[in-house]
Amino acid sequence: MNTPLRCLLIDDEPLAQELLLDHVAQLHSLDIVGVASNALQAIELYQTLKPDLLLLDINLPRMNGYELLGSLPGKAPWVIVISGYQEFAFEGFENNVVDFLLKPVVFSRFVRAITKVQERVQALDAVGSAVGSVTAGNVPSNQLAIKDGKTMVNVACQDIILVEAMSDYVKITLPDRVLVSHQRVSALEKMLPAPLFVRVNRSFIINTTKIRQTDGQQIEMQSGQRVPVGTTYRSVVSSIIRTAL
Repeated sequence: MNTPLRCLLIDDEPLAQELLLDHVAQLHSLDIVGVASNALQAIELYQTLKPDLLLLDINLPRMNGYELLGSLPGKAPWVIVISGYQEFAFEGFENNVVDFLLKPVVFSRFVRAITKVQERVQALDAVGSAVGSVTAGNVPSNQLAIKDGKTMVNVACQDIILVEAMSDYVKITLPDRVLVSHQRVSALEKMLPAPLFVRVNRSFIINTTKIRQTDGQQIEMQSGQRVPVGTTYRSVVSSIIRTAL
């Protein structure tokens, strides 16, 4: 990632601010654009600075960090929650935060959290490029020759809604029919153009332009099919959520 993430630090403890500012100063991939000590100041700075990432304490005066997140206008930024209380962690992940750090924040743990953000930003950029290409009419011209039983069918990749693995077979859902082909899903995955197609669990590959909605646990496709999201694939799906679905 060449462009530093623009960070807004929100914490009412001077010592915690100092430690986090020191951590940020060690990383060229981060740029602190503002520091807020309470929620109202944070909202004002957020609206003015439009940061990419919030380093957010939970115990703030008058309004806690999660209430602050709910009051922010527009698309939510990336968020790393920082707190001295482990019990706030579960609510953090319910709010789709990238990571939860306990105070005092150890530098190595901070670096891991920032790396998670960078990975999600990169995944989102890749997905966004594919979605933007299709929206602009620059649809990939990739064609696949799929053997459906004894018949060879020429399929445009962008027409595929999803692929489901069934042992040594794959089921390919198209807008008007379903093909069943004798091949492994891993072989077909290599032929599908990334990042237009994303693996969301061991059995399913989806076309990211055919998503109707998702809550991060399950994806509903435009065809009405619902696909569960595997735990190890949730970071990619989280990135999809942050596109304009």
